[in-house]
Amino acid sequence: MTDDSRPPAYGPPPGHEPAPHGQPPWQPPQEPPQYGRQPAPPQGPPPYGDPYQFGPPSQYGQYGQQAQFPPRIDSKAIKPSPWWIAAAWGVFLACAAAGVVLFMNGVGAGSGLAPRQTFASGEKITVTVDPSARPGVYLASDTAVTYDCSISGDAKLAKPSERRRIEAEAAVWEQILVINAPAKGDYELTCVNDEQATVRYGIGRDFSSVVAGVADGMIIMVALAGAGLLIAVAGTIIVIVRRSGARKRLAVSG
Repeated sequence: MTDDSRPPAYGPPPGHEPAPHGQPPWQPPQEPPQYGRQPAPPQGPPPYGDPYQFGPPSQYGQYGQQAQFPPRIDSKAIKPSPWWIAAAWGVFLACAAAGVVLFMNGVGAGSGLAPRQTFASGEKITVTVDPSARPGVYLASDTAVTYDCSISGDAKLAKPSERRRIEAEAAVWEQILVINAPAKGDYELTCVNDEQATVRYGIGRDFSSVVAGVADGMIIMVALAGAGLLIAVAGTIIVIVRRSGARKRLAVSG
C-alpha cells in the first residue's frame, strides 16, 4: 500500500508570490492597536464584598487622608487647679508639725522634773501652788530618814500613787508627797527629819502628771497627723475626680 498523502505546503497562501531573495517571508496581517477611550470598568460592588463590612475606617484616615485627632484642651481651663492638692497636703504637714510640737513640749516638761526650789530640814518656804499643775515634794538623802512635812492654809499633802526617782545635779531625788490646793495661791511648807543626816527637800512637778502630759501629747500628735492625712487624701481624690469630669465636658463641648 502506498501513501499518496503529501506533506503540508509552507509558504504564502494562494494568490501571493513568494518573497524575493533577501526579504523577510510573508506574514499574516496583524490587527492594528486600538487607540482612544478604554471601556469603563464594570459597575457594582467589588468582587470581595463591601470594604466597610468589618467596621468604619480607622481614625488615621483612608486613601492618604489626614488623620483626625481630638481637639486640644487648655489645661488652665480644667478646674479645680492642681494646686488644691498641694494645699491639702500642706494641711497634713501643718497638722503633723503641730502634733510634734505638742509632743515635744510634753517631753520637755518631763525633762524638767528635777526640783528647782530646794530647802533644808526645818526650813520654811513659800510655795506657789496651781491646782491644774500639782507640785510634788522631793527628798534627796544618802540614808533612809523619817520625815514630817506640813503646809499652811487649806492645802493638803498626799502620798503619790508611785514613788519615782530621778537623777539631777549629782543627786537622786525621790518624790514623797503631792500638794493639793483648792485654789491658786502661795502656801508655806516645811519639812523636818529626826535623823542627823544630810537631807535636802525640793519642790518640783508631780511625776504622774508629767507622764500623763507626755501620753496626752502623743495622743494629740497621732490624732492631728491622722486628721491631716485624712484631709489630704480626701482632698486629692476630690480634685482628681472633678478635674477628670471637667476634662470630659471640655472635650465634648470642643
